[in-house]
Amino acid sequence: MSAANQLYIVTGASRGLGAALAQALLAPGNRLVCVARSPAPALQQAAAAAGVALDWHCQDLSQPEAGARWLQAVLEAVDTPPASATLVLNAGVIEPIVPVAGLRADTLVPHLMTNLATPMTMTAAFLAASERFGCPRKVLAISSGAARRPIEGWSAYCAGKAGLDMFMRSIHAEYAQAPAGREVRAVALAPGVIDTGMQSTIRGADFAQVQRFRDLKAQEQLASPDDVAHRIAAYLQRPDFGSTELDDIRNH
Repeated sequence: MSAANQLYIVTGASRGLGAALAQALLAPGNRLVCVARSPAPALQQAAAAAGVALDWHCQDLSQPEAGARWLQAVLEAVDTPPASATLVLNAGVIEPIVPVAGLRADTLVPHLMTNLATPMTMTAAFLAASERFGCPRKVLAISSGAARRPIEGWSAYCAGKAGLDMFMRSIHAEYAQAPAGREVRAVALAPGVIDTGMQSTIRGADFAQVQRFRDLKAQEQLASPDDVAHRIAAYLQRPDFGSTELDDIRNH
């Protein structure tokens, strides 16, 4: 596999914000590696029409070891070092939405594997395998306001996203002294409330604040995935990317 100037790896790219973000990154000079549980023919067709290299992979991202092995193999196959490499950790799940007393291992563990453990192991593989490129690297984790304030019934999601926030801060601390041109910048970015399938699941759930989310939909106050994706794509290009470890796209 050869690399174009800018390498982007996007997880959970088959639908919702991930699909919109992959679409927004279909620009000359970019090469995309996208991974999800299912294929996305329309995105692959759009990449071909735009003349942008896109490699699509189907992978179960609830399996941390398999996810890390996959990413390591992908990066080891890059034969021309890119000018920069970016890992976008977008894949995530919202369920189980239950009271704390209702948490069960059979649903909690896969949730935390997908939302926290796999992003951690994939980031480790990304940083280790891309070191040989000798280029600047970025890690962007799609976080949530739920990482920074509790929502009743969302204890699994809140805890996993809060863990991802702290993981980004840990990366930032470990690589703070990296030399110029080989720096690693990491950000946990909350994207706001977006009109995706996840929001549909939330509106159909039973928890204390559910009416607020139903009202946002009814009042057409949900952000468009395409709009948010283009703002995130621009955010990735900011020269000060990484200066704010925990950020919110609505601040920009």
